[in-house]
Amino acid sequence: MTTTWQIFDTKYTVSTGLITRITYGCTVQTLDVIERKVAELEVTGDISSPEFTPYGNLTEEIIINWVKAYLTEEGVLAIETELQDKATARQQAKQAETEKNGLPWL
Repeated sequence: MTTTWQIFDTKYTVSTGLITRITYGCTVQTLDVIERKVAELEVTGDISSPEFTPYGNLTEEIIINWVKAYLTEEGVLAIETELQDKATARQQAKQAETEKNGLPWL
């Protein structure tokens, strides 16, 4: 089972490079089943802060760390566990199928 966090988009102020919204997702894959959660997070920051990172210097890893910090360790675990449970249940249901529709020549 593979768990992957991604950043799909950000909204930022052009003049300052300050990010105000992050669209993120978590994907869990097991064999041929994929479960995903995508959400948005409104964020605030201060360009005069010593921790401010200029927009051009940001990486996906940095922004994923922001998202995970906002969600807290418990929130991250809850999302991952929910998706893992769903993927496992779907995979088990798929393996338990005794009938399917289809055409043998396709």
